[in-house]
Amino acid sequence: MFTERGKRAGWRRRRVLGAALAAPLLAVRGIERARAAGREIVLMMSGGSFMSTWQSRIIDPFEQRTGLKVRMTPGNNKAQAMALRANPASPPFDVYLGNGDDFLHLLDANLIVKLSPAAVPNLARIYPKFRDRWEGYGSHFDYSSVGIAYRPDRITSPPASWREFVDRTAAGEFGSSVFLPSMAAGVRGPEVLVTLSRALSGNGEDVDAGFAALQKMKDSVFKYYTSFNDPVVLLLNDEGSIGTGWDGRTFIAHDESGGKVDWIKPLEGPASSGPVIAVVKGGNEEGAAALVNWAIGAEAQKPFCEAMFYGSPNRDVRYSEALAKRIPAVADINVPDDRFLGKNVSAWIERWNRDIAS
Repeated sequence: MFTERGKRAGWRRRRVLGAALAAPLLAVRGIERARAAGREIVLMMSGGSFMSTWQSRIIDPFEQRTGLKVRMTPGNNKAQAMALRANPASPPFDVYLGNGDDFLHLLDANLIVKLSPAAVPNLARIYPKFRDRWEGYGSHFDYSSVGIAYRPDRITSPPASWREFVDRTAAGEFGSSVFLPSMAAGVRGPEVLVTLSRALSGNGEDVDAGFAALQKMKDSVFKYYTSFNDPVVLLLNDEGSIGTGWDGRTFIAHDESGGKVDWIKPLEGPASSGPVIAVVKGGNEEGAAALVNWAIGAEAQKPFCEAMFYGSPNRDVRYSEALAKRIPAVADINVPDDRFLGKNVSAWIERWNRDIAS
């Protein structure tokens, strides 16, 4: 004979299972067990509009469909990755969402869970360019691209390629109104260096070519920026005329300013990158896998990318006509090797400080 407690426990288990079966797009068994465990899913997060858009376009529908709860922990990406390495027995978050170089350090430290096809079936829908480099342990969540941002009223005939941009900048054609990223401030300076090297020499690892280009342009550069917002701010505030900048942020500013700024995809391809998403070992692994699967799926990716003007790594996403005209195609972008960057970036920063920033 069942006790009253046993009846109640059985009823709760049946209710949990029935709710999980109502979410066919997710890894159902993992979701049921994660809900039964009674734990929320903690997500590493940066902040700003990225965080608010994650809440409205990714988390809210996920919670509605699954009954699971997600809590974001905003903060500096590197600091959060270091906190995980310092306390792996009690991870501060369940889902990693951060830089590629930090992810590789965590992966090498055996702190990331390999994603199984059963738990994260949407991983199979990710373009190899955004998936294979992470060895089955993660995926790019999105991608943004660094190309050439400029003021159309000042630059009536903008450069079409990286090579043309370098040559015309070096010749003084744009005056002292050019801006470029700092190498050490987390604004994709290393990625731009590798992309310039590839455009000018055909080999992204021939960074001497990239440094030679930076040296040639040096006299025309009035600012090496340190914030993702700087390119648009410099253009809108009439401080700069042309430089490297992000596609999505420039397009948003273009629409809000009545076309005061614009963006070019260089012929050799923009420098593109984005955060890596993965499951942390030792946390709520099943709930985290369910969230990762949802986040990289086409149903969640499309509204997020439409809101942020970002590209999606999922091959099934079909952009609106307006966004499709703006987002660089996957085949056209340069995504540098994060292991190559991580191995060399300290030496590049030292060289940049000595030869370019001084």
